[in-house]
Amino acid sequence: MLLTIAERYAEGKVSHLLDDEQIGDAPKVVHREGLRLLALGGVVVSAMAGAALAGLPDAALTALLPLVVIIVGILLYREKGPTPAQLRDLVIPR
Repeated sequence: MLLTIAERYAEGKVSHLLDDEQIGDAPKVVHREGLRLLALGGVVVSAMAGAALAGLPDAALTALLPLVVIIVGILLYREKGPTPAQLRDLVIPR
């Protein structure tokens, strides 16, 4: 199987490295990047609109935006978040 993959890769057939019979019952990958970005944008816009309607000053909205984006991004992508010092640098630029 590795020889087949290597030969087809060398021929430039990257989208057809294996035949369907060779793949077997391998689980199919579901791409959810578009849904994650849509959810991220929707939550961020909703949070910022809610904060603006709550009467927060413009300076607070400016500081709130990166925090909302980072927190929602961490929750959606399940990645390691920034350190507190990195968050402080985002909120209070030098």
